[in-house]
Amino acid sequence: MKYGVILPNLGALAHPHILTSLAHRAEELGFDGVFVSDHVILPTTPGSRYPYRSDGTFPLRPDENILEPVTTLSYLAAITTRVHLGFSVLVLPYRHPVLNAKMLGNLDVFSGGRLIVGVGVGWMEEEFVALGADYAHRGQVTDEHIMLMHNLWSRDEPEFAGEHYQLSGMTMYPKTHQRPHPPIWTGGISPSALRRAARLGDGWHGIRMGPEDIARVRGQIQNLRGESDEAFQRFDISLRVGLDIVHSDLPRSRLPMRGSADQVTNDIQAYRQAGLTYLVLEPRARDAAEFVGQMERLTREILPQV
Repeated sequence: MKYGVILPNLGALAHPHILTSLAHRAEELGFDGVFVSDHVILPTTPGSRYPYRSDGTFPLRPDENILEPVTTLSYLAAITTRVHLGFSVLVLPYRHPVLNAKMLGNLDVFSGGRLIVGVGVGWMEEEFVALGADYAHRGQVTDEHIMLMHNLWSRDEPEFAGEHYQLSGMTMYPKTHQRPHPPIWTGGISPSALRRAARLGDGWHGIRMGPEDIARVRGQIQNLRGESDEAFQRFDISLRVGLDIVHSDLPRSRLPMRGSADQVTNDIQAYRQAGLTYLVLEPRARDAAEFVGQMERLTREILPQV
């Protein structure tokens, strides 16, 4: 199993000098990848329900920093040498697929093939409106977006005729460093999202789920792909989850990856047994020092035990 870390390109820690130091430290500590999130602009009074909190409130204040993910990863590519560079996740409908194919393809070239393209359909309707993006059809737009990027990255004379995007008589170079293209992880747990992962993805990317749910989703996607256990090993099952290592055991009601070193060790072992291939961790931290402390405890106290 591989291990990545979410760098805080959104919120109180979203400053270039902090991301620089955290990326360097993640690479020094042996993490396999660094990942960033995607927002562009926020409403002053959010009305959309945030799907990853029980009360539906979005954890980011409108006056906090947002460092745009494509440019942020491009910078991180220049200051690192080994780690994967990933999105958790890039909201595809926010940007045109031809522009995305060019920007992401160039990022893969400049980084020497370190890009992981985690993608999602998005959830904040106000942000779609501000960007002139199609909220109502975002699922279908995302499907076409992935297919068009596939064509642009892998074909000399790409052709595409969809309901939302059409392309002919054009070409795009350079092609991506990774062939035929960088891995695409698709997010979501709805039936349509799992079908998208099975049909168009090279992997699936979940958020804040326990090992039992991971095992269930993994089985569903494998069934949709109709692959043997051996063939399905090439398909990544990844998860973004918070990390909070404390000094004593927490109650049984705790969230996964939050607890003592022994509890977190057991969680990682359970995720591995469930078939998780890439664990992307989001340290709970009020400042950069706490963030680094969580990364160091994980790599020094826990990972050697698993």
